[in-house]
Amino acid sequence: MYSSLFMQIKEKVTQWLLQNEEMFKSKNIIMEVVEKSDERFYVILDFRKCMSSIIVATPDFAPYRFVAFEMAEMVNGTLTMPYSWYDSDDDTIEDIIENLEKSVNLALEYCRESL
Repeated sequence: MYSSLFMQIKEKVTQWLLQNEEMFKSKNIIMEVVEKSDERFYVILDFRKCMSSIIVATPDFAPYRFVAFEMAEMVNGTLTMPYSWYDSDDDTIEDIIENLEKSVNLALEYCRESL
């Protein structure tokens, strides 16, 4: 059984992503829902030059409590991760949404500069 807090966070992050789907499209960000289940919500954001993943899950072992944002790109044939953000036990739902907004904006600017 999943905690009430996990379910609330998963629902809010899902809502936030779906509410921003049109904004993503307007900025040429392709959003692909990879998995939407009781135990996990996993989305890929494709910025053309870079990609990011947003995962909401209850991992057995990970550097996050429930939410992970990771940005990746290929540099000279090598996969690099120039940015990541992970929630912690102290983050509120509002903190998580705020940090996801900052992370998407940072990825958008970074990937635009890399083109």
